[in-house]
Amino acid sequence: MMGNKQPQPRIILFGASLTQWSFREETSGFGWTFKQRYAGKAEVVNEGKAGYTSTTLNPEFERVLQEIKAPNAPRTLFITILVGANDACIIGPNGEEYCPLSEFEENIRNWVDSILVEDKLSATKILLITPPPLDISNPPYPDKVDLEVAKAGRGYLTYLNKKRYAEKVMEIARSYEHTGFVAGADIWTALIETALEEQGRLDKPDAFDPEMLPGCGLPKAKCFGTGYFTDGLHFGKLGYEVVTRELTKVISTNWPEVLPEALK
Repeated sequence: MMGNKQPQPRIILFGASLTQWSFREETSGFGWTFKQRYAGKAEVVNEGKAGYTSTTLNPEFERVLQEIKAPNAPRTLFITILVGANDACIIGPNGEEYCPLSEFEENIRNWVDSILVEDKLSATKILLITPPPLDISNPPYPDKVDLEVAKAGRGYLTYLNKKRYAEKVMEIARSYEHTGFVAGADIWTALIETALEEQGRLDKPDAFDPEMLPGCGLPKAKCFGTGYFTDGLHFGKLGYEVVTRELTKVISTNWPEVLPEALK
């Protein structure tokens, strides 16, 4: 008699719209790409919820956690967590965010801790992904723009804030490095460096000048090239290519045993 066939392990992709829409074939996002790569070896599950912040995602995370730690649930190879693009948006006149940085950090740490303490998930890897930069349109008449007024605008402040949230994600990831089960993927830097290289500025002394960063919207800055973003926030095909490449690099470096070619 043939034995019972073991269910395929799962890969959970958790987050907001950048995760949810990564499964669309037309943009070949990391969700869609992972589904192709892991076909027949692991089920790649879309747990992205467009428009959510890390705080409004808390009930969704609890639901996912209960599902993957159930006694009869298949093993979870790894979980990606991509939040912050909505959290970091400036919405108030005094610089208030949708989700303050301290609350954002608390949410992520609670999720990571909740996974690490579960016996059922003792081998599950956690990949924390930074929010990306924005791609703000350049002003039509840059020589007439008051730089200080532009720097005080909500767009530029949100741009800088996303950098802060990205740095926080990497800080959180580093604080869990000793476990061997948590790593960070800095897609903010990967996207910025890709744009700087295309602009021929990556090796320039002022490459990372905050007033000249790609997509920041200030007069001396340049936008990302066509295909990286669709609306200034969400990725196009080229943007998702950078993201997928960065995720694959981090997974290969830290946990080669969960690469598709390593799975039977």
